[in-house]
Amino acid sequence: MVIKTILIFLIALLGYSERLTGTSYLQRPIVLGPLVGLVMGDVVTGTIMGATMELAMVGAISVGAYNPPDTISGTILGVSLAMQAGADASAALTLGIPIATIVLALDTALGQPVMLLLVHRIDKNVEDGDTKAITRNMLIAGYAQSWCGLLIIPLAFFFGADAVASLLNIIPDFVQTGMDVAAAFLPALGFAMLAQMIMNKTVAPFFFAGFFLVAYFGISTTGVAIFAAIIVVAMTVLGDKKKAEQPAAATEDPAIGSGFDEF
Repeated sequence: MVIKTILIFLIALLGYSERLTGTSYLQRPIVLGPLVGLVMGDVVTGTIMGATMELAMVGAISVGAYNPPDTISGTILGVSLAMQAGADASAALTLGIPIATIVLALDTALGQPVMLLLVHRIDKNVEDGDTKAITRNMLIAGYAQSWCGLLIIPLAFFFGADAVASLLNIIPDFVQTGMDVAAAFLPALGFAMLAQMIMNKTVAPFFFAGFFLVAYFGISTTGVAIFAAIIVVAMTVLGDKKKAEQPAAATEDPAIGSGFDEF
């Protein structure tokens, strides 16, 4: 159990490293879920739970002043505790989303002030020209903002498994049914949020074409992806050919002709 807790902490450390490595998407559930499954000894279940949480949290992206729920703590604890309790993906969602919201509030209230202190220290390091101190404090500040999550994740994993198992056992059947319905509905909601961000007049025909190919012709998603790749290649080749022909057509003056009519 101690070794698993250490590995879970390292996964959390990797997820929060996204603040230092740039937009690498290490913090996404689709990345963290399989890693947690690897630690728990069931990569397939971890991948399924991570993918389910990814669909539910597909719109959890920091844009402007909006801070989304902490997907790192929600995914790691939701998947790991649900797997320890022998539950399914719906339980991972039920556990993960509230955890993500709580950790976000703690990071905002307790983590960001610590980060701001380090940022002001970095300002002083810049004035002093101390490059080593700048690098050191920047690295520390990247993790300091999320120290609550780094502390909560291993502790909750180590001490919370039995409590979560007991909680799941006392949940009434109608609540479990509601969890299953919500788990089936949230991925559709995630797809709807994603479609709202990318949908336009150009994308819409391809979206509905893929839907009807799967729904009415029984083609697998892999087959649709292959057809889509062929269409993209064809459109790219035809587009390049059209662009190559445009300059030649533009140089021809209808009034002058091609030059052969002079004879």
